[in-house]
Amino acid sequence: MANFSSAALALLFITAPCAGIQPVSYRTFDGFASDAHAAPMSMTLVSRFYVPYNLNAASLAFGMGAAEQISYDPIEKYVYAVSEQGVVNVVDYKDPAGPVLEPTLGIDLTSVDEVGGLTDVEVCGQWLFVSMAAATKTDPGFVRIYKKALRAKSDSNKSAPVLAKSVTVGPLPDMIKPNHECTKVAVANEAEGVYSQELLDPPGSVSIIHIDTGAVTPVSFESIATSDDELMSKGVHLPLPLKAMEYFDLHSNQFKDKLDFASARANYKPVSQLEPEYVLWSPDDSKIYVNLQENSALVEINANTGIANNISAYPLKDWSASGASEGIDTVNDDKCLLEHKPGFASMRMPDSIAVVSVDGKTYILTADEGDDKEYGKFESKQKFKDVIDSSTSFGSDFEEFSADAATLSEAYSNFGGTKMRITIGSTAVNYTNPEKPVFKKAVGFGGRGISIFNADTKEEVWNSGSAFEKSQCAAYPWAHNGVQDEEFASLTGTLYKSASTSAKTKEAIEEINDPDQDGCSDGGNGKPGACPLGKTVDARSLKDGAGPESIVAGVACGRLLAVTATEKQGTAFVYDISTISSPKLLFVHHLSPASETKNPGVAYGDHTLGDIDPESAVFLESHNSPTGNAGIMFGGAWSGTVSFYEFKDASGNKCQHRSYVDFGTSGAFCFFDIMSALVIMLAAAI
Repeated sequence: MANFSSAALALLFITAPCAGIQPVSYRTFDGFASDAHAAPMSMTLVSRFYVPYNLNAASLAFGMGAAEQISYDPIEKYVYAVSEQGVVNVVDYKDPAGPVLEPTLGIDLTSVDEVGGLTDVEVCGQWLFVSMAAATKTDPGFVRIYKKALRAKSDSNKSAPVLAKSVTVGPLPDMIKPNHECTKVAVANEAEGVYSQELLDPPGSVSIIHIDTGAVTPVSFESIATSDDELMSKGVHLPLPLKAMEYFDLHSNQFKDKLDFASARANYKPVSQLEPEYVLWSPDDSKIYVNLQENSALVEINANTGIANNISAYPLKDWSASGASEGIDTVNDDKCLLEHKPGFASMRMPDSIAVVSVDGKTYILTADEGDDKEYGKFESKQKFKDVIDSSTSFGSDFEEFSADAATLSEAYSNFGGTKMRITIGSTAVNYTNPEKPVFKKAVGFGGRGISIFNADTKEEVWNSGSAFEKSQCAAYPWAHNGVQDEEFASLTGTLYKSASTSAKTKEAIEEINDPDQDGCSDGGNGKPGACPLGKTVDARSLKDGAGPESIVAGVACGRLLAVTATEKQGTAFVYDISTISSPKLLFVHHLSPASETKNPGVAYGDHTLGDIDPESAVFLESHNSPTGNAGIMFGGAWSGTVSFYEFKDASGNKCQHRSYVDFGTSGAFCFFDIMSALVIMLAAAI
C-alpha cells in the first residue's frame, strides 16, 4: 500500500497541470523557508532601460518624470511606465538583458482636455489601469480601464491596450491597487488642497471600482473624522486644523495679511485634513488598508461594505536615549554623527506600505519617509531657528506662541540656531486658543527607516532604529543623507527649457547649478554645475535623513524579504523578515554608483545614471521573473529609468524557482522536476 502511494504521488507530481501548482507567495509565508544561510546577500544588475518622457523614443531627458510609476505584466513580459508628461510607455522584457521600447503599444493622453497629470499604473490579469487627476486638481479625477497589451507569435500582430471604460473617482487619485482576483480596484483619492487667493481643500476618500461594470463604491472618511479633537486624541497628525487656520488667518502678526483662510474656515470639515497616499488589500481581499502620509495614520476599510472601520496613528519615533535607536544625525558636517536628542521625536509619515501574512497573521510594513504641506505662505515644515529664537523665546514669525520653560530649553539645547526642520502642525502645537498657541515639543519629519505593525492590533512589532543612517554611511559614506532630485537638472536640459516648468522650479535649478550658491565648480565633467551626490553629504540630515520611499516584499531563495530604497540618495536596503519580529539587514545596494562623482545631467548624458527618486518598485518572485530568477525592478521617477536586478546568495547563486515557467499568450507551459519524481517512483518499485 505504501509503495502504491509513493508511485501515485510521483505520477501526480509529473502530470500536475500548471494551474494546480501553487507558487510561493509573500502573502502566505507559513514556515516553509529555507535555512537563513540561503538568504540573498547581493543583487546584480541585469539591465537598465531609459524610458522616454513621451512616446517618441528619442525624447530622453533627466527630470521629466518619465517613470513616475511602473507595473510589470509577468504573463506578457511588458513593463508599463507612466510619465508625468501624460503618456504610458510599454517596454518589452522578453529579453530581460536587452529590453526594448514598444512605441506602438503606448498610450497618449496628452490631448484629453479633462485630464491633468497621470499618477499611477497597474496591470492585473487581462486589465490595465491608469489613474489621473482632473485638469483642475481639486475636481474629481479618473481611472481608465484598458484591456492590456497582448503579445503575439509575430511582432506585427501585437495588440495595443484597448480602452474599456473610464471611471470618475475622487480628486487626485494618487494611487490605485487591484485586488488579488482582479475584480475590484481600490483608489486613494488624495484630494490635496490648492491655495490660489484662498484655500480649496476637498475631503480625502477612497473609491472601490467594480471592474466588470465600472460601478464605483465611494468610501467616505467622515464617520471616522467627526472632529479635529477626536482625530488628535488618537494621535492623528493634522497639518492645518481649524483652530490653526484661525490663528494664521486672524491672530498671527507675520501671516494674517499674507493668507486668506476665511472661506476654508467657513466650509471646514475635519475630513479635509485626511489625505490617502497609498492603498493595499489584505491577503484575503476582505479589507483595504489606506496609508495617510501627511497624517501619519492608517485607515482600515471593510472592502465588502465600503465602510471605513477605524483610523489609527503611527506612533512617534523617539530619538532620545530611552528610544529604540542609536541616535539620529542632525548635523551638517559631512560626517556620520548619530546622537540621541532628549525630548525629540519624529512622525513616521510613511510614503508607501506593504502587506504580508506570516504564520496566519497579517502585518503592515511601512517606509517612513516624512512629508509636509504648503498652502500659499503657510508651510507646516519650518526651520527650527525661525520658530524658536532662544532658550526662553520664540522667533518673530511665531511671537504669539508660548511654552513651558523646560520644553523650550530642552528643544533649544537640541537644535538652537539650526535649520532642523520641525512641524508646526497639531502634533507639535496646541491651537485650542488660537490667539496664544502652545508649543508642546519639537517634532520632526520621517522615521528614517522602516517599521512593521500587526495589522489587527496596529501595534508596532519592529522598527529599524538607526540602521538606515548607520548602514548607508558604512557602505556608501559619499551618499550619507545626500540629495539628488529634479532640481539638479542641467541649465541646458529639457526640464529647465520646458515651457511647462514653473518659475519656482527654474529658480531652484539655477541656484543648484550656481557654484556661488548651491552648485559645484565641477559637476563631474570638469565644468560648473549641479553637485554630484558625493558632494552633498549631510544635506538632508537636518530634514528627513535617509528617508525611504517605496517598500515591497516577496520570497527569494526561500526567504521572505522586504526591500526599500531612499528617495534622495537612491540607497536600497534588503531585509530578511522571515522571522517577522526580528528582521535582519542582509545588505545595502546603491542604485546609482555614478552619482558619487557625476551630477544627474552628466551621468544621464553618458548613460551611467542609475535610479534617481526610486518611487516605485516591483518585487519579482522567481515564478514571475522574466529570467526565472527572483529579483526586483526599480522605477526611477526623475531619472526615467527602469532597472532590473537579480538576487544572489552568499555563494553567488541566483534564486531560482524549482520549476521553470515560461508565460505566453496561449497559457502557462511548465517543466517540472522530473528527476525528483523518478526518485520517488524508484523507491516505490524497490
